[in-house]
Amino acid sequence: MPGDLPSDVHAVLTQLAQEGAAAVATAEFDTARQTVGTAETVSRNKLPECELRAQLLHGCRQVHTALDNEHPDAAAEYLRAMDRRLAAVDDEKSD
Repeated sequence: MPGDLPSDVHAVLTQLAQEGAAAVATAEFDTARQTVGTAETVSRNKLPECELRAQLLHGCRQVHTALDNEHPDAAAEYLRAMDRRLAAVDDEKSD
């Protein structure tokens, strides 16, 4: 899968994870929800059935749940984990 991930999709997902984390950090929770919703849509529509897709969709659901339950620290950690997972795709490509 890593070699099959288009660079533009990778860039968009990385940007969304980082923007979501920044929005949570500044207590802009509606913005974070919108950003995560977009990441969920991109993951669902642009990634084939694979482990990365499943991980990102899981992360998106967890962010929504954490924000709905007023746990912004947990939401931020899921977003950072998604960003790290996307960064790992770069490492996998170079191997």
